Amino acid sequence: MGAVAIWAMHYIGNRAITMLDGQRELQIQYSAGYTGGSFLLPICVVSIAFYLLSLSEKVDIIRIAVVGILTGAAICGMHYLGQGGIANYYVSYGWPYVLGSAFIAVIAATVALGVFFYLKRNWTNTWWKRALCAALLASSVSGMHWVASAGTVYRLRHQARKGNGLGRQATVVIVLCLALGCCITLITFAVIGQRVKTRSAHRAQEVVLASTIFDTEGKLLVTPEGTLPSRKIAKTYLEKTYDEIFDIDHPVFVWLYRASHYWPGVVDLIPRMKAHLRATREGNSPDQRMDAATSGRTAVNGERDQVDFGTTFKELFCVAASELAESTQEPLEHLGVLFESIMYTGTVGRPRKRRPFSKALGDNSLSNAERGQLPSSFGRGQLLFLVRQASRQDAMRLQSAGFGFAALTNIVPSLAHSMEVSTSELSIQLHQIQRNLSSESMLEPGVHLACYALRPKFHGRWDVLINKAHKNLLPSVHLTQCSLSSWQMDIMQELNNLTVSECYLYLQNRMSHAESQEEIFLAKLDEAISSLAGQIDHPLFQDARFLARPFSIPCQTWDPSRHRRKATVMMFRVIADAHYSSPLNGRFEFGSSRLFRAQQHVYPGSPDHGAFARQIHLEFAGLAEAKAMSSINSGRSTPRRLSSISPTSSPTASNIGQSEQEPSRRISQTSVGDVRSPSNKQSKSHKAHTFFGGIHVQREISVDVNELQEHPELGQHNMELGAYGAHSEASVAPTEIDTFADELMLLMMEERRQQTVGPKSS
Repeated sequence: MGAVAIWAMHYIGNRAITMLDGQRELQIQYSAGYTGGSFLLPICVVSIAFYLLSLSEKVDIIRIAVVGILTGAAICGMHYLGQGGIANYYVSYGWPYVLGSAFIAVIAATVALGVFFYLKRNWTNTWWKRALCAALLASSVSGMHWVASAGTVYRLRHQARKGNGLGRQATVVIVLCLALGCCITLITFAVIGQRVKTRSAHRAQEVVLASTIFDTEGKLLVTPEGTLPSRKIAKTYLEKTYDEIFDIDHPVFVWLYRASHYWPGVVDLIPRMKAHLRATREGNSPDQRMDAATSGRTAVNGERDQVDFGTTFKELFCVAASELAESTQEPLEHLGVLFESIMYTGTVGRPRKRRPFSKALGDNSLSNAERGQLPSSFGRGQLLFLVRQASRQDAMRLQSAGFGFAALTNIVPSLAHSMEVSTSELSIQLHQIQRNLSSESMLEPGVHLACYALRPKFHGRWDVLINKAHKNLLPSVHLTQCSLSSWQMDIMQELNNLTVSECYLYLQNRMSHAESQEEIFLAKLDEAISSLAGQIDHPLFQDARFLARPFSIPCQTWDPSRHRRKATVMMFRVIADAHYSSPLNGRFEFGSSRLFRAQQHVYPGSPDHGAFARQIHLEFAGLAEAKAMSSINSGRSTPRRLSSISPTSSPTASNIGQSEQEPSRRISQTSVGDVRSPSNKQSKSHKAHTFFGGIHVQREISVDVNELQEHPELGQHNMELGAYGAHSEASVAPTEIDTFADELMLLMMEERRQQTVGPKSS
């Protein structure tokens, strides 16, 4: 567009030059070849200059100077090449005017482009600043043209001839056509930009997944439109009951959180999830078809398959993440992890114009409540963040793909406007994400004292006191670098079930007659308890009781044997009153206990990733098959029909009501029977009527391995089913191990039950 503007200005300016009292046959006539060359020259040179400037995110003086010189040279070259195309006059120039015109073009272009790209890189290029830069660049083109024209001398070669070049009228027509084409193109881009803004406004009312990537300098990845890369998950989350709320404590969000920490367990299921969602939309009749983003039930053969919307939402989340990875041109495994917070968007709505004949009182709040619409102050949409830190190489690759990185202070206002949220709220959220990515969120090696404080919530939910900066950590202090010896553990046993004040009293009494080594440890222990109390700085800690049971927690460093070391944690436990506010103070707040327990399973190198991936496959592997079989069966004339199976997720070790026993080693027998006849012809015919060429059967059998080892004769009686076309595979299935959070929750719930109803009768 700029090159067209430079070219058009030259020929419109030359149109103002009148030769010899305006005699028609003596006016300037142009050669078609030179005119076309003068049109292509600025396009090529300016394109090269802008490409050089886009190679790096930084705007330095040297790069701006080079681009300014190239742009000024393009302006001057276009002018004098166009002048060289004058067919009926000899043209000569004065050198002072040539140098002056070149100086004006280079200096003005350098200043205009330098200011523009600096503002653009910092996302502060408002419309009036862009207008000033455009005016400065236009002045450089016009100034250069008229200074050069003032030093130009024309000597008549011959009169203008018809058919021997382009006259003044023809050049004006060409310029007007090009200008009109540019205007139409710019209007088209403006309409597309407005549609992008409208789509952003609509997404502010939906459940959206956004990619939040920071580079090594703390800048945020944005699209060329200045928004976060995002994809719609669903229009809304459909709760089963009025009491259900989709938040970070919801089981589905906890599932999404764990899935994002182990994408390899999901990536191979994405095609099946897409196929199942596609079959859901296409397999229903027009009267029964419901969008998968707004309904969790699908109609097959005129019947309702009771597929929980939570399962559908999980599929939509995984598919949205896959599309987001494709848009950023990176594998799903590198997309990032789900941030432990949900932002409500649409809280700052755009003002709406009052329609004619509308009610004076505006919207009826009661009717909105009956429709299930929330007030605008709560927000109608939800934004989930996938976060990660990009290396320098990743940042360069993303920039080459068309994305940019901007400082938070510059980009937050425009992001907040597109999301319809307050600038301060979005700034706090993004800064918190940035801090979490840049700091370690695991304990140091050694022995720690911690406080496990629960707070009851509505509907049987629980909150736990956590670190505000790292929500997977409890309030804790470091006690010692080495592991505890036997006599130190004996001291800990003496403190079992004592309150904080009773621990202080015991330690003071024992230090009065303790030996030197024991006295040092007691002093450290007393200091650690005092430090923990000072951190929490709340009366609830005074009611906490000590639990003389060491818990092993993975820590942040690796030893030379490449095995993750364990930190030992001793706990103070307490159930706080429900009226305690959150945050508790500047460092700690109450957060979701369910999410906290899930966070203990997702540390780097966790063995629970394999068990969770297995649960995912058990839940989703049969969805597409069941849907396809139901669709095939619906086309048969026989009244017998294969009913679709709604998969259920197997219980996890993190559930509250699980057994307190240690997870036993199990052998999972998954039999996949291909029921075929011996005839190859019949076998091929059977394959045509099934999704994977057979009936997919899954069955889980728990076997005590120890019993088989003690009685080997039990494993000698094998039934050969190969003759019947059945095939079976046996493997040791990974199982999740209870973390310290699971064990503490079970322990405290049992203590609470005993305090309420008394101990169990034998």
